[in-house]
Amino acid sequence: MVLHNPNNWHWVNKDASAWAKEYFEDNLIGISAEGETGVMAKIDKILSVDGDVDVSQRKGKVITLFDVKLQLEFSGKTASGDDVSGTITIPEVAHDTEIDEYVFEITNYSDTQEKQPVRDIIRNQLTPQIRTKLSHFGSALIDHHGKDIQHTKDNDPKYRSSPAPGHATSSASASSSQFPASTALDHASNTNKTQSSVLNTANITETFEFQTSAEELYKTFVDSDRVKYFTRSQPEIFEPSTGGVFKLFGGNVEGKFLALVPNEKIVQNWRLSSWPQGN
Repeated sequence: MVLHNPNNWHWVNKDASAWAKEYFEDNLIGISAEGETGVMAKIDKILSVDGDVDVSQRKGKVITLFDVKLQLEFSGKTASGDDVSGTITIPEVAHDTEIDEYVFEITNYSDTQEKQPVRDIIRNQLTPQIRTKLSHFGSALIDHHGKDIQHTKDNDPKYRSSPAPGHATSSASASSSQFPASTALDHASNTNKTQSSVLNTANITETFEFQTSAEELYKTFVDSDRVKYFTRSQPEIFEPSTGGVFKLFGGNVEGKFLALVPNEKIVQNWRLSSWPQGN
């Protein structure tokens, strides 16, 4: 699910709420404790997980942002063998909650004095195990979902090899900039069939107005220092002359200057390195 995000600069967010419920079911259900007198208790079910669980990436760093309320159901037995059941509510499980800050609200269904030892064993022996599992939740989130929102060598188009000859489809893309009032992007329409795939393309035209002079805008697109600042990365190659080539965003974008008219027009061909060769 990684979007094109050069150098992992832009904010990317993923909702992991559904996965969080599975994590708690896998790691909390079955936790048990038993005392010397035969009193015992164990977690049987996750009744609810209410709140937000997100994994985010910004400026190359993956972080977790979560705050949920958990309600668990337990069963147990008293020393005399009577069945006991009830709930454990944890009002806040958050990304900034320390292991000793979790609060546990323990309630027996049809509570009586004889059932009190079950609550005691839950508080003394069961909750420490729950604390440990909850303290690992944040790192598990990053381990499981970080690869989905951040480019690495395994999923970054920059490190992918090109398709073998005969297996890539072909189309053409071009962009042109007309100053001072507008910039047009013309992506030529072309559908070519090969033995294994079909690549569909479409025409796209966009017009923008920039609150600056034609001279300043022209410099912004042909001055390597300015390009470095607005892309927030050093161009690998940048040759601002007719026929000159460029590689930006860590090599993820590459292209050629087709025409340059100072303060009037820039015409480019460009492509993403993840596209098949010839596109």
